[in-house]
Amino acid sequence: MSKPVVDAAAWMERFGMLPPPGGTILCAVSGGRDSVCLLDYLWRLGQERGFSVAAAHLNHGMRPTAQRDEELVRRLCRQRDIPFYTEKVDVYALCDAWRLTVEETGRRARYEFLRRTAASIGAAFIATAHHREDQAETVLLQLLRGTGPQGLAGIPPVREGIIRPLLDTPRAAIDAYIAAHDLPYVTDETNLDTHYARNRLRLEIMPQLLTINPSAPAHICRTADILRAENDYLDAQAAALLPDTGTALPCHTLLSAPAALRPRMLRLLAERLPVGKKDFSAAHYRALETLAQTGGTLSLPGGAAAVCRQGTLTLTVPDASRPEETPLHPGDNRVGAWYIRLSDTFSPDALAVCPGAWSVRPWRREDGLTLPGSRGRRSLKRLLAERGVPPEQRDAVPVFCLAGQAAAVPGVGVDASAVPEQPGNTIYIQLF
Repeated sequence: MSKPVVDAAAWMERFGMLPPPGGTILCAVSGGRDSVCLLDYLWRLGQERGFSVAAAHLNHGMRPTAQRDEELVRRLCRQRDIPFYTEKVDVYALCDAWRLTVEETGRRARYEFLRRTAASIGAAFIATAHHREDQAETVLLQLLRGTGPQGLAGIPPVREGIIRPLLDTPRAAIDAYIAAHDLPYVTDETNLDTHYARNRLRLEIMPQLLTINPSAPAHICRTADILRAENDYLDAQAAALLPDTGTALPCHTLLSAPAALRPRMLRLLAERLPVGKKDFSAAHYRALETLAQTGGTLSLPGGAAAVCRQGTLTLTVPDASRPEETPLHPGDNRVGAWYIRLSDTFSPDALAVCPGAWSVRPWRREDGLTLPGSRGRRSLKRLLAERGVPPEQRDAVPVFCLAGQAAAVPGVGVDASAVPEQPGNTIYIQLF
C-alpha cells in the first residue's frame, strides 16, 4: 500500500479529536476532493486506533449533478462498509421559510442534518474537511470585511462537537493523497464561479500571494493559531466578570472593566440569548456600552433588545409565547396570559367601546391612538411611556383591535373611532 501523504493523527491528538475505543466519527462528505480524502483517511485511521467512521451527505438538489454526487459517496461507503446517511432538502423553500440567503440556508440545513444524524447514531464527533488553505482564506476574508481577534482566529479546530482533522493539512497533501489511493471525487461547478468572494480569493488573489511568499497560507494559519490562543485567554478573563447565568449585568461591572474586555463581556452575554449572534457587530457592542452609561433601550439583531434601568443592563428576546392577533367572543376569553371578558354589563374597570369585530394582540411599534379630546393620533409607544410603562413590560400590555386596527388599550384609553355613539350601544372589555 502506498504511504499516506496525509498524516493528521498528531493534530487530532493535540486537539482531542480522537474518539474513545469503539466510538464513532460522523464524517460530512459532499463527494468533493477534500471530503473524500477525509472519509478515506478516517476510515483507515479508525482501523488502527479502534474507532469507526460513518458518512453523512445532504443532497441540496440545487445542481443537476446533485444526484451524481450522492451516488459517488454511496459507492465509496459501500466499498468500505461504511454506514451511509443521506437526506434531500429543498433549499429554496427553506430560504423563504428561514428568510436567509441561499448560502446561509444551505449551511444551516447541512449542520442541522449533521447534528440530527450524529445524535441518532451516538457519534462522538462530526468531522468536516476544512484544510489549511480554507483557514487562510477565511482569515483573509474576515480581515477584508473588518473584524477583531476572534474573526482573525479563523476556523476553530474543535467547536461544539465539530472537528476539523485536516485544518493543518495543505491542499497539495490532499491532492497527493487522492492520487496515491486512486480515489474518485466530484467537482462542484460553483467552485469556479468568481462571483463568490471566496472563489475569487482562491482563484485570483491567493495565487498572487504565493508569488510573494509560497508559505503564505502556512504563515497566515500560524498567525490565526496565535490569535486564537490569545483570544481564548481574553474571553476567559471577560467571562470571569459576568454573572454565572442570565443576561443581566450590573453597569458598574461592565464600565469598571478594562476597555479591551468590555466588548467581549457584551458578546459573551449576547451569546446567552436564544438568537443567533451572526448579525451582532462591533457597532452593536459599542452601542450597548454607551447604553450602560446613559440608560434607556436599544433594539438588537434577531428581535433582541437591551434595557438599561437602575444600574442594570439586561438583554431580552421576544416572548416565544407571544400570541398572534386573536378574535374575542362574548363572554370569557383566554389568550396567552390574558383573561378577557367581553360583555354588555357595565364594570367600573372595563373599557367602554362600540360593538364590532374585536380582537386582541400584543402592541406593535406602528400602533397609535387618537384619544378623545386630543389633537391627533399619537404613537402607542409614547402613550405607554407617559403612563410609566417601561419598554420591557410593553409586550404584556394587550392591544384591543377593532376590525384589525388598534382601538383600545387598558390604562391608556379608547380611540375616538371606537367610542360608543349612544350610551345603550356599548360593550365592555375587561381584564380579570
